[in-house]
Amino acid sequence: MEDLKLNISINDSDNIKLNEKINKLNITLDEYIGKLIEKDINSIVQLDNGFYYNKATSKLFNSYDEQVKLTRIEEALFSLLLENKGEIVPIETIHSVAWKGKNMTRFTLRNKVKTLRDKTYYDLIKNHSNIGYSMN
Repeated sequence: MEDLKLNISINDSDNIKLNEKINKLNITLDEYIGKLIEKDINSIVQLDNGFYYNKATSKLFNSYDEQVKLTRIEEALFSLLLENKGEIVPIETIHSVAWKGKNMTRFTLRNKVKTLRDKTYYDLIKNHSNIGYSMN
């Protein structure tokens, strides 16, 4: 690993809060800053067709770096499938997480998947008949 020198200026109150935080976490300032940088770098998930998702901000972007607007349920469904990328997420899990147990029919779920595919690309989400969905 290569050493990188940084010079950071922060005000006194933020410096106090920062020192309290690293003392509470029982880590060094270098470790703390390294974790922040790692979290920021690892928060971007690259998808096909130029799409990418920023986990830190919960926002989806297209190949033109324009944000793709998602509804609350679309965002919850997208995040759930992304968290379980490559695995089948059962319909029951989707219902309890994305819809938070509220009324959801299979038609409603299919409609939300279609809307996500329309906003992104078709092959992003795969249907597993009568079982659930997965993100490729």
